[in-house]
Amino acid sequence: MIDSRTIRDALGLEPSSEPAGRYVGISTDSREIGRGELFVALRGERHDAADYLAQVAARGARGAIVTVGREDPELPLEYFGVPDPLAALGALASAVRRASTARVVGITGSSGKTTVKEMVALALAEGGRVHRTAGNQNSQVGLPLTILRAPPAADFWVLEIGASELGEIARLSEIAAPDDGLITTVGPAHLEAFGDEAGVLAEKLDLARRTSREGLLVVGELPPALAEAARSIRPDAVVAGRGAGADYRPDTSRVEADRVEFVRGDVRVEVPVGGEHHLRDALLAAAMAEGLGVPLPDIARGLAGYHPLGLRGAVRQVGGLTVIADCYNANPESFRAAIAQCRDLYPGRRLAAFVGSMLELGGHEAKAHDDIARLLASSGFALVAATGAFARRELRAADTNGTRFIVAEEPDDAWDRFAGDLRGDEVVLVKASRGAHLERVLDRIDREFGEPG
Repeated sequence: MIDSRTIRDALGLEPSSEPAGRYVGISTDSREIGRGELFVALRGERHDAADYLAQVAARGARGAIVTVGREDPELPLEYFGVPDPLAALGALASAVRRASTARVVGITGSSGKTTVKEMVALALAEGGRVHRTAGNQNSQVGLPLTILRAPPAADFWVLEIGASELGEIARLSEIAAPDDGLITTVGPAHLEAFGDEAGVLAEKLDLARRTSREGLLVVGELPPALAEAARSIRPDAVVAGRGAGADYRPDTSRVEADRVEFVRGDVRVEVPVGGEHHLRDALLAAAMAEGLGVPLPDIARGLAGYHPLGLRGAVRQVGGLTVIADCYNANPESFRAAIAQCRDLYPGRRLAAFVGSMLELGGHEAKAHDDIARLLASSGFALVAATGAFARRELRAADTNGTRFIVAEEPDDAWDRFAGDLRGDEVVLVKASRGAHLERVLDRIDREFGEPG
């Protein structure tokens, strides 16, 4: 809950002579705004949400942050006129953050940040009350809303911080003011904005620079440049991983198709999800939670309750098929991890993949898709439906290594041939960036290969 006086102070507006009202929530969606809430009328290139103020008022909203001049005095709303509603949303969240006594953990990285965020939240929940980013709401809209919706009693906020343009980590970190920071890994993601991996590294390291010096900084061991750069900024940075150079590493570890585990001292930590990348995620989460004072046995209890969020590496049994649904996000690094999971953890099983575009790679797009197509062929996949940007690649016969490639720009145009070549007992990887909409393929797998009934 937030009142008018706090909003005006945060936005640098003149005090009002009217009695301060109280808002029970905040929303940027005119279709979902509730009674007594504050509406933030964001502007886009082709729209201004202030066009929907009448609908917002009809749904019972109490007030609105709008661009100066877009106020409608005919509507029963309290207005907060500002030059830029998006900046105002951030400023309001920043004020709420600085008034809070919660300990804030900021998490970023090219891959795995949503998974690690969930794991950190589960581990910290064993030592206090946790508020965390819902899904992957890690943008200049999602992060402020996460802060503004935090319950007052939370001990920890676990905030995911994303970036799709230069300087975004710095801007979001300024709002979140993290006490502690975690960088999962750095790889070729959002290269349209960052140019190359060095640009990605520089962007992600802004979290390290803006994490409190009194707090904890945890980073992954891969690539080695991440650990080296993090230690140059913070010599006390904790590197978590499996290698000898990691500060936080297991005594022993094990990776299976449906679970990972590691042992430190006399404590065994098991997480019900397969793949080496998930083992690394669990080590990062444990390093952060243990560094914040949660005993490892309690961390183990929390991580035992982890389940993949949405379509991020979820393993599903559909009839005789084992389906790895990993089509929420994709970049070359996460693709390699998913391919390794299929290749290494399902020996003797026939492998198939239905793949779609990796987005936002800029001038690196062609080579990235070529490399992953060749990796699929060399990793023993018998059948690959190559759609989107994969369909634009030209593999020579020598590169296919016996793999049957079904090539079609649109996923629907590849489905019948792909389904017709499945025996019904394969491991099937379905992977692409979210914009490729391969969840439609998952629906068809369920319909055509699932148990009737």
